[in-house]
Amino acid sequence: MFISFDNNLVVRHISDIELFANGQTCRKADNKYNWESLLGKRIPKSMLLKSDFKHKPVNEIRVAMICNWKDQCGISTYSDYLAHALQDKVARLKVFSETSSRIPPSEKFEIEDCWTRGESLLDLADRILDWEPDLVITQHEFGIFPNAFFYMQLMQHLKKIPNVTAMHSIYRHTDKLIYTESIPNIVVHTEEAKQLLEDLGNSSKVFVVPHGCTQSEKSDEIWNIMHNPYTVMQFGFGFRYKGVDRALHALSHLVHSDPKFKNIYYFYLCSSNSHNEISNQEYCDYLMDLAKKLDIRRNVAIITKYQSDKMLNLYLRLAKIVIFPYLVNDDNMVYGSSGAVRLAMSSKRPVIASESHLFDDIEGIVPRPADHLSLAKEIDEIFSNSAYKNTLVEKSSQFVLDNSWESVADKYLALYNELVNK
Repeated sequence: MFISFDNNLVVRHISDIELFANGQTCRKADNKYNWESLLGKRIPKSMLLKSDFKHKPVNEIRVAMICNWKDQCGISTYSDYLAHALQDKVARLKVFSETSSRIPPSEKFEIEDCWTRGESLLDLADRILDWEPDLVITQHEFGIFPNAFFYMQLMQHLKKIPNVTAMHSIYRHTDKLIYTESIPNIVVHTEEAKQLLEDLGNSSKVFVVPHGCTQSEKSDEIWNIMHNPYTVMQFGFGFRYKGVDRALHALSHLVHSDPKFKNIYYFYLCSSNSHNEISNQEYCDYLMDLAKKLDIRRNVAIITKYQSDKMLNLYLRLAKIVIFPYLVNDDNMVYGSSGAVRLAMSSKRPVIASESHLFDDIEGIVPRPADHLSLAKEIDEIFSNSAYKNTLVEKSSQFVLDNSWESVADKYLALYNELVNK
């Protein structure tokens, strides 16, 4: 008896004679197995030869991506950019998305809504196995996959397929460390995140793939409809660690210590979606109370709304400085990489970040003040020193070019060969 199996090592035919189907391998069968029951399944490990593990060129592989497609969050935005960078580099790409009420998008690749946040992922695993991908990429955030048991089951069922989980947030928390241990191959965005996992005792294979950068189609300044040479912008979801209160204290210092900043404007685009609408409003109420106490209410505007990419680009072209004064919370320290700061850097605006580990990968590219007085000093320096401002913009522009989504997609695909070797 002979069996024929495909490049994914799945048994396709059983016959009494050798068959040489295109793209399949034929081998004399070991009689100790019930081959009828193994049709459509992987051949037993004992029958594998090293030569069975053929490397496909990446333009011939099928890639499955698990994510929350077209949701209003940074992970979805990351998935969108990566998918479009991958689509022309591989044979087929399919997105297995969290169920959503969005309008079905028109894409070159297939999108299937097939799992629900916080519920079992077994049906998702079955759908992926039926599609027979060569590589599976999961975009992970603990809020998107809150149940560790369900994720463990997903990893169990995908273990025979090369697969990586891009973990966009790494914490010191013991419960989250246990969660990560079930993942065989982890992608992080910084060396610091990889080192933290290793220091905590995680034994998974960890790869560093930098966060991608997109090029802004337009970055020229639009007419100053705010009628003010001093405008400072911040944007993103309204979480306490975003440090808006630090920004307000810095603004208060500038307003009350330097006459030229008496009428400086700070506006915060506080992104809102169905997952955080109530907490966002509570945070914004707290911020406006603080602005009143600091006597800068006339200098502050907060917009609570999820901004489209097009509108966000217009705001960036209106602002003179973009800041990300994120705080470090020792009880909830997170290692990762900020997509928002990259968007601001691509707009050719001077950017100020902070000491947060979300900016470790742009050390030396943008200033990272660690308190409100240092932040105020950086804002003053950029407004007062055009040479310094231009240097910051040039550094950011080069960083964006060096870390394009095309290069990030190539790094993900390079993992395919490494995982097949493994």
